[in-house]
Amino acid sequence: MQVIWLALGYNVPINPSKNRVYVWRKLKELGAGYFKQGVAILPKSPQSLAQFRALASKIRDMGGETTLAELRFLDTVDEQKTIRQFREQSRSEYMELMRDCAQVMDHLKQNLRADRDTDRVRKVLKQYGKVKSRDFFKSGPGNELASLLDEMAQDIAHSTEELSNQLRSLLDDRL
Repeated sequence: MQVIWLALGYNVPINPSKNRVYVWRKLKELGAGYFKQGVAILPKSPQSLAQFRALASKIRDMGGETTLAELRFLDTVDEQKTIRQFREQSRSEYMELMRDCAQVMDHLKQNLRADRDTDRVRKVLKQYGKVKSRDFFKSGPGNELASLLDEMAQDIAHSTEELSNQLRSLLDDRL
């Protein structure tokens, strides 16, 4: 599999340290890997190009230096190693999210509290969107997680229907 990669070489001034932390967090959020120290990579796509360009601009605004380039591996062993690292990153994120999802589902089955549980479900869905967008090689257990989320949606629908029926019943008794 020959992939075209984008490489963002960067150097951020040591002070203030919050700038280096910002860049590190942003690269993590984008799902970037490291080719070498100070050189982050992503598979090339219009989205990743736009994201790296925006980050490069931000780094320059911080007083740093950047270089944006395309990269192709000449040795397939090196490329496969890099792809495996991206796949493992996605798989780990999916597994963590599946654990979070299972906890939310267990809690929902015990007692549905719309105020608190809505936030938990939204958090899981937001995280799912992020993890899915970083699964560049469709390597994680995405289908399994999607099934879990579908089950969660069914549980929520069932629980809210039961709650709605109980409320209607109470109102009918009152009338």
